[in-house]
Amino acid sequence: MAELSAPAVRSHPRLWVETLWILDSLAAEQPLREIPLTLGLNLILSPPVRGSTGHGVGKTAFCQLLRFVLDDPQWAAGSPLRDELLQAMPDGAVAAKVHVGGQAWTVVKPWRHQKHYRAAVGASWKQLARDEVPNEHDRYAASLRDSLAGILPVQRLPGSNQPIQWQHVLAWCSRDQGSRYQSYYHWRTEGTGFTLPAQSPALVVRIALGLLTDASTLDQLRKAEDKLRSAEQDLTAWSRRPDDLMAHVKHQLATILGANEASPFRAKSLFDDSSLLALAKQRATGYEQAMQEARDDQTRLESRRSELLGERAPLAQQVGQRKNYVARLEAAIEGNTKEIDRLRNEPQSLESMSVQLCGPGNIPFGECSRVQEQIRTVQFDNRLSENQRAKEKAAMQASLAAQRTLLQPAERALSSVDEQLGKVADALESAKDRELAARADKRRLDEAIVDFEFYEGVVSGKTDWPELSGRQTTVRVLQEEVDRLRGKAEQERQIYAQRRSAINATMEALAKQLPSFTWGVFDDSKPHPFHLGPMHSTTFGVLETLAGDLACLLDSSNPDCYHPGFLLHDSPREAEMSEPVFWALLAAAPQSASAPCQYVVTTSTEAPEQFQSYVRLSLDARSDSGLLFKARIGSESRPLPI
Repeated sequence: MAELSAPAVRSHPRLWVETLWILDSLAAEQPLREIPLTLGLNLILSPPVRGSTGHGVGKTAFCQLLRFVLDDPQWAAGSPLRDELLQAMPDGAVAAKVHVGGQAWTVVKPWRHQKHYRAAVGASWKQLARDEVPNEHDRYAASLRDSLAGILPVQRLPGSNQPIQWQHVLAWCSRDQGSRYQSYYHWRTEGTGFTLPAQSPALVVRIALGLLTDASTLDQLRKAEDKLRSAEQDLTAWSRRPDDLMAHVKHQLATILGANEASPFRAKSLFDDSSLLALAKQRATGYEQAMQEARDDQTRLESRRSELLGERAPLAQQVGQRKNYVARLEAAIEGNTKEIDRLRNEPQSLESMSVQLCGPGNIPFGECSRVQEQIRTVQFDNRLSENQRAKEKAAMQASLAAQRTLLQPAERALSSVDEQLGKVADALESAKDRELAARADKRRLDEAIVDFEFYEGVVSGKTDWPELSGRQTTVRVLQEEVDRLRGKAEQERQIYAQRRSAINATMEALAKQLPSFTWGVFDDSKPHPFHLGPMHSTTFGVLETLAGDLACLLDSSNPDCYHPGFLLHDSPREAEMSEPVFWALLAAAPQSASAPCQYVVTTSTEAPEQFQSYVRLSLDARSDSGLLFKARIGSESRPLPI
């Protein structure tokens, strides 16, 4: 028989079962049944014999037990077979020697209590059943998960973000009979626990076959390209801004300078004498000169103000004293002693001059007879007689007229000085205002010049603009990220193309070994990824599903494939497929006991002579010993339910 093979890198599959034992109790000395299995092809038969069609003998139960030791969660969830076994064989169990990731585990699982599941490396089923070795069932379950699902390049299903579990892969590699093999992505009658059952099985297949190695790359690339486009648009907008801002600051500078649109200073040349910038700098120099002139004027005016204040002081004192003297004479004439006393205490009174020095006489005023005489004149003495007071009053009136005459020129002199001081103060304020105005104009002009020169440098490329250079850096970084992701996506595309080509070639070679078929095609973008030709009919759906599974099994040793290398088919012959085609398909399967994969098939068809060496168990219903459990479990007229 011709046998197809894929380039083998692994000498053994990631998963295979060496032996399956059925125990009627954990205390049994001998198993009820021992079923040895090997790598390559393994047949479990129940050929029709007189009085038996080959059904209802335990083939489907065998498949369920095999899945049970491989941690199929549907057993723990409850099944008709488990219920029937609990009634007929309540203390029974299944045991197996399972190779996971190159490590041989022995597993014992009673169907009564999940807490009694046991597993260990290097132990016999008896040691486990009798609890003579440490129980490592949790580590066994972890080994199945890590070695068969944890190695997948994508750990969460795109779209649903659901973690990929070992039970998902197991469902594909060990379809139950209820699937009827009609759809490639229908694996379990009761479902497989996908949150998106319509799309998730196809994704699991693609991931396990190495066709989808990083589900995030394309999504990351799309997001990075969107960011890059947005950043490029932003950069384009900001790249135009220096020109726009240059036009704005040029207009602003021209406005500050008072140059109209027709002015030659609006010209594009920037550094000749007739340019706007040159005019601005000249104007700035003018403002500096104006500020200096204003400061010089302030210095001169402050000096003049000091001079005038020096002139005003003696004049003000003289006017104050004369006014005080006049007021005291008036009070004395009126006999107002209180007013006289008040005026005597004023700073301008004659008494306050007593300690001062008289210039002409160079003696204190207190010793000056003239001053003393004036003081006596304005004194009011109640002891004077009426005649004396009348004489004094007449003298004071004469003195009052003289003092008023003397007061007028002093007041005019003081008023003249005050008028000059007012003019100096106004001029000083004006000089300060001119300095402040020139300073403000220069500051505004300086800022406009700085903006003008900055944006001129940005436009010419001589000056770095952080706002623009930052966006240029962002675009450059995003472009590098997009290039990296495109390269990664291209590598993944090439890997995908290589993987698809390899699986397609296997399917093509497999098709050529089947009667009436000349080609086989694999296209994972279709709802039915495997096709056989040249003719096609819906009746070939079962065959194409089985051939597709077999092609994936043959490809499992490829270094880029993550298929477990284990395949279990339950009674595919019963699913509308002719016997010659069925055996031709098995002839293309790996048959050597050193094959890098394991294929287990149950069928109620008599095996041709050339397949007899692959028969691991032959069941029949002629006697209880021919049944899987060597006893009738449940209805004997139908296959054991799933």
